[in-house]
Amino acid sequence: MPDWNEAADWYASMLDDPARPFNDLAATVALDLLGPVAGRTVLDLGCGEGHVSRRLARAGATVIGVDPTARLLELAAEHSTPPGIRYLHAAAEDLSGLTTASVDAVCAVLVLHHTDPLPTALREAHRVLRPGGALAAVIPHPAFDHAGAAWAEGRRVVGAYADERHWSTPTRMPGRVEAVHNIGWHHRTVSTWLNALAEAGFTLERAVEPLGQGAWEHLPRFLAFRATTGDGPVSAVGPSSFA
Repeated sequence: MPDWNEAADWYASMLDDPARPFNDLAATVALDLLGPVAGRTVLDLGCGEGHVSRRLARAGATVIGVDPTARLLELAAEHSTPPGIRYLHAAAEDLSGLTTASVDAVCAVLVLHHTDPLPTALREAHRVLRPGGALAAVIPHPAFDHAGAAWAEGRRVVGAYADERHWSTPTRMPGRVEAVHNIGWHHRTVSTWLNALAEAGFTLERAVEPLGQGAWEHLPRFLAFRATTGDGPVSAVGPSSFA
């Protein structure tokens, strides 16, 4: 099973592939859930090569991008970036480099399903948020994208949905990553996600299930949600537009 350092260059090139628009969809959904970010400090959790950080900065945010994968951070630094982005080498489960109550929002685009343990990552996100701060997150839809799910005669067949575990699929050629499935992630049921948010101190404010494209045009590609710390005035809710 490849790791993220091995897959980093493939992942960066995949983000620019027009045949794979789901990353752009995920980012757009998360940014709409965040609402206006101009003048705010936003933590881009699991920032990867920085495509979401750059969109946030262009919208006027001061951005802190964190990622545990050194190669992805190298790729982020190679981009001609807007001002106002700072990248840090850190994992979602350990944000000790960030001060408590230091950011206005946390944006987590296709990252929280890679964290383990999830409660630790959510507690860290809650800790660094200021009172009333918001977490906007997007994950693969747990009901339709897990080890037991597959396409059969044009339909999405759901298998062992309740089997919560880390899973991955083998690469067809050794050393050649072709999908994030090859790296894998932690499958958790929707109820596990909602309970984990509550236990970390978040209040769920909004959830959306955006449809995908192609074979996914009638199925939710993602589960996305906005949750607040619940201990201060709630900031504005989207939708908003991002370049």
